[in-house]
Amino acid sequence: MNITDEQVSKIFELASMQAKLANGEISSSDITEALIEIERKIYSFSSEFKINSLSDKKILIADDLELSIYQLGTLLKRIGITPSVARHKDEAVSELQKCHFDCVIIDLFMPDSTDGIDLIKAAVQRRSETGVYSKIVVISGTDDTSMVDYCYELGVDLYIQKDKDWHSKLLKYLSTSFQSEKNVAFTRYVINNDIVSYILKRFNDPKIFDVLVKNINSSMFTGLKNVLFDMREITTFDVDNAYIFADIYKICAENGGKFVLVNPSISVKEALSFAYLADIIPFVDSMEDAVSMIVSKNN
Repeated sequence: MNITDEQVSKIFELASMQAKLANGEISSSDITEALIEIERKIYSFSSEFKINSLSDKKILIADDLELSIYQLGTLLKRIGITPSVARHKDEAVSELQKCHFDCVIIDLFMPDSTDGIDLIKAAVQRRSETGVYSKIVVISGTDDTSMVDYCYELGVDLYIQKDKDWHSKLLKYLSTSFQSEKNVAFTRYVINNDIVSYILKRFNDPKIFDVLVKNINSSMFTGLKNVLFDMREITTFDVDNAYIFADIYKICAENGGKFVLVNPSISVKEALSFAYLADIIPFVDSMEDAVSMIVSKNN
């Protein structure tokens, strides 16, 4: 990733690691450390987050800054989306002509606000021409209320100012815009610095498995090495899906963590036994017991 000195400075500001800049020359390992810290913040910004499997949704990011593209790409991968990217207005307009996007995320200043405004107009015109409603989300650092109002007048669905909660606002909007509550795949909670729990809602779709594993791998990357699965809502379970437990157990073990099932049904226990996992993956009756098991292990 090619980044300018200005972007390097921004990376360390976002990572709250400005002291590194004062120490002289910055190495590639320093930048990697800062990016990891940014990702940790992205994945831990909220104690609760509902995840839908949205791998079939097409999203276009229109932004001219590589750092912003990196951040947005990381966020979208949380909900199973690999976005298309346009780095200037003309490229974005070209992409709009080639594909029907479910959502277009636009950086208003790209590099000038006129580029963002022109692109908003092009996206609104495109959905009028095709009859396909593409949601338009604008992300910007400006709090100019007249500019915000103008964007809404043009037809944007959401304007997000880049404050400390912008990650949360974007993910919650996307995750709830395309699917109803009944289709939520799982809810993710960050319990503390090294424990993350998931309340599973559905467990019968390979797409959900993919999103779940990606989310857990990303959690490991940010230090959340212990994973709890609350199975209270999974009453029936296909034994063929037990392999996902083995994969997650391996991910946790390789990172020095633990994988614990909470409230498993008889069907889940039978699947564990059939797959020879009953004596490997622990299960308990409450979240409190699961947390205590991990805390006592760490002590």
